[in-house]
Amino acid sequence: MKKSCVLVSGGAGYIGSHTSVELINAGYDVVIVDNLSNSDLNAVEGVRKITGVDIPFVEVDCCDRAAFRKVFEQYEFDSVIHFAASKAVGESVQKPLEYYWNNVTGSLVLFDVARNHDVKNIIFSSSATVYGDPEMIPITEDCPKHEATNPYGETKSMLERILTDLHRADPEWNVA
Repeated sequence: MKKSCVLVSGGAGYIGSHTSVELINAGYDVVIVDNLSNSDLNAVEGVRKITGVDIPFVEVDCCDRAAFRKVFEQYEFDSVIHFAASKAVGESVQKPLEYYWNNVTGSLVLFDVARNHDVKNIIFSSSATVYGDPEMIPITEDCPKHEATNPYGETKSMLERILTDLHRADPEWNVA
């Protein structure tokens, strides 16, 4: 039986690299895709060292549709775990256009290329910032969402809505 292959976008970051280790240990094949703008190739080497697996790494920016298409043509993915995003709250206030472009446009490109390759299983890494000023601490998923307090949080909130709409339009999508 063929093993599931998971694309981990932003896989050279802290959370992405740790997730990749756990996926490999659970028996999945993993391909890390990252543009290295806010991460380090040493994290990929760390995954390789810890797991003993020569995990594939492709340096690609999520906003580059043609390059992403080539990745999906090279590998046969079952699912995507999407961590790739600019993530500094303060910086997002100073550079809102850059955050909207990278986080929203990059995600839309990834979702569309995945859809065009019939990959409809996605785990999206959101953020507690989608709860704005939370009504309760600790925040649970039952906590009501409020307007995000910064552009970074707004990008995450927008993408949650986009993925919800995508699933409503096509229930074959598995979104978490």
